[in-house]
Amino acid sequence: MVNGAPWPRMEVGTCKYRFRVLNGSISRSYNLALSNGDDFIMIGTDAGLMSAPVKVKNFRLGMAERYEFIIDFSKYPVGSQVVLRNLGLPNNRNYDGTNQIMRFDVVRREPDNSSIPSRLRTIQPIPESSAVRTREFRYQRSNGLWVINGKVWDNMRIDANPRLGDVEIWKLSNPSGAAFHPIHMHLIDCLMLDRNGKPPFPYERGLKDVFYVGENETVRVIGKFGANTGKYMSHCHNAVHEDHDMMNQFEVGRGGRSPLAVAAKPLPAPPL
Repeated sequence: MVNGAPWPRMEVGTCKYRFRVLNGSISRSYNLALSNGDDFIMIGTDAGLMSAPVKVKNFRLGMAERYEFIIDFSKYPVGSQVVLRNLGLPNNRNYDGTNQIMRFDVVRREPDNSSIPSRLRTIQPIPESSAVRTREFRYQRSNGLWVINGKVWDNMRIDANPRLGDVEIWKLSNPSGAAFHPIHMHLIDCLMLDRNGKPPFPYERGLKDVFYVGENETVRVIGKFGANTGKYMSHCHNAVHEDHDMMNQFEVGRGGRSPLAVAAKPLPAPPL
């Protein structure tokens, strides 16, 4: 479904369109591509614009990941149809129709004098040498539960305690071929250093808070912890893994506010 509609169609003109996509699935990842093999012009990641646009033919999208891209329909004649497809990824259960997301129908001529800047913004790199420590987190299945470093969720346990302003490298490891894990780090945005020792995919080279850790992959990320103290979560965003118990927490500094310090309040009832 896209914005609540199954396999929708969208009428477009012969111009550029900017899209922001969020994977809101419970446990499905996608490998998105256009049916005609044309490029996506990637311009943004979870935390906003990249430093420069990049062209890709396809890209992986894990649960809760966000990407922003442009499709240029100006090259297509009126009457063209372009399908946003899912090429599929390992460890996803496929059904009829899961290989198609939506369709774009080019229905009208429109002038387009827009241009895409070669530079979008400045993202300051974080040198590895500035990291005060490296931590490793291993995401696995054990005795029917999804665990981090062999442990299930415990709201009384702190698994990392960076000081306010510390720069750290987190090594996110998935030693199994039986699952993928989109890992969400709360509070901070990070830069990906590498995946299995190789550079990140071009579309991942921006500030992110969700990292696709695929089968037998190790992803290293670097970030600066702040601007607040307190306790925050890190977890797999596959809701099945999260619920069975692939979550942990870290605390920035000491004495910050705990999310458990304030009693939960019921949400207001939706209008009838």
